[in-house]
Amino acid sequence: MAFEVDFLPVGDGERSGDAIALRFGNLQNPREQTVVVIDGGSKESGAALVEHIKSYYYTDAVNVVICTHSDSDHASGLTEVIENLSIGKLFMHLPWNHAGNIDDLFKDPRITTDSLKRHFKKSLENAHELEALAKKKGIPIYEPFSDMVKSNDDFSLLGPSTKFYEELLLSFRAAPAPAVEIPFLQKVVTAGKEAIRWVVENWGVETLSEPDANASSAENNSSVILLFKHGGSQFLFTSDAGVPALTEAADCAAKLGIDLRTVGALQVPHHGSKHNVGPLILDRILGPRRQQEEFSKTAFVSASKEGEPKHPSKRVVNAFMRRGAKVYATQGKPICHFSKDAPARNWNNATALPFYNQVEE
Repeated sequence: MAFEVDFLPVGDGERSGDAIALRFGNLQNPREQTVVVIDGGSKESGAALVEHIKSYYYTDAVNVVICTHSDSDHASGLTEVIENLSIGKLFMHLPWNHAGNIDDLFKDPRITTDSLKRHFKKSLENAHELEALAKKKGIPIYEPFSDMVKSNDDFSLLGPSTKFYEELLLSFRAAPAPAVEIPFLQKVVTAGKEAIRWVVENWGVETLSEPDANASSAENNSSVILLFKHGGSQFLFTSDAGVPALTEAADCAAKLGIDLRTVGALQVPHHGSKHNVGPLILDRILGPRRQQEEFSKTAFVSASKEGEPKHPSKRVVNAFMRRGAKVYATQGKPICHFSKDAPARNWNNATALPFYNQVEE
């Protein structure tokens, strides 16, 4: 019983995204395998996912599609997947369905449940289009909340919880102004490329700092965090989660008796951005810094060809390496992580990113 996890390249220029396919079971017989798609990136990468599943998984059947959050670099390509493959289930958040739980928390007294639903549907067009297409095709939709979806032998859903998600909704870009100050504020992004200053690092000197509380957006913190388990192997999918979301997921894992430090492979959050992780959460999900180069884990970054130095941040790459994880980035090429008994692929071996002696300030 083997598995394969495929990260397909997404993004042009500096903009990155996620398009991930996963299959496990008897990979010699497509009828005895389970296929999962986690995000679809852009329309172009969604089309590439369709061809990848047909060419390498020898099927047009996908058991589960997961849209981790509503941003277009994750949700847009999934319409291609749903349109062109046979889908069993779709897991996605439906923010408009939560309007009745939060409509009284906004400043404007004219905000009603119905008006808030319309507001979210109009502003979160990619997610709404995905829901409409799934309904048209008769695909059942489930919301992926850690307190609603039970763990099984293959997956543990670690975040977000319903409560955490509804708190985040108040800070979504699509939401009206809330009535009270809330902890998840939108990060102010300035146009144009900032000048880059470089600082020296070595194995014993880490300059990665704890990000501000509002460093990652509410949308990114609403990302689905999922642990895949197969035999003795585990893979942690983090999407674009920031420190608040990762902390909640680690708390959930602890309640389930899961020590994330034992996970052998994981996705680097938000394409390797330094705004999504800090030393404390990395110590919690990877383990403490090591005194010397000693690697027992593998980490994957979905980053565009021209994503550096932001995607991935060299500080983040070094921080993962100090905690025992070799880091691989797509940067225009697909990456496959697989069990030893998986079928051979005619792909070149990926090269791990190096440890950087100079990092962006």
